[in-house]
Amino acid sequence: MKTRKLLDKLMTYLDSDARQRKQERDEIKAVLKKLKRREKKLRNRLEEEDDDDKRRALEKEVDIVYAQRKKGVRLLKEE
Repeated sequence: MKTRKLLDKLMTYLDSDARQRKQERDEIKAVLKKLKRREKKLRNRLEEEDDDDKRRALEKEVDIVYAQRKKGVRLLKEE
């Protein structure tokens, strides 16, 4: 490894706040991936659904998942 990379690793190890933030970012990324998969599944179910009541319920759920994903992305960009 090059010196700069080793120094970065050392600083990350020594700086517990940076380590904590990195761990939180990784956890948020994992949740965002799960939400994306869930949204995709819901959209597929929505395309196949014929009943209007079930379609409205699925659309509402898709909107909620989409909003949560947007919040997570915004949170990652702020850091």
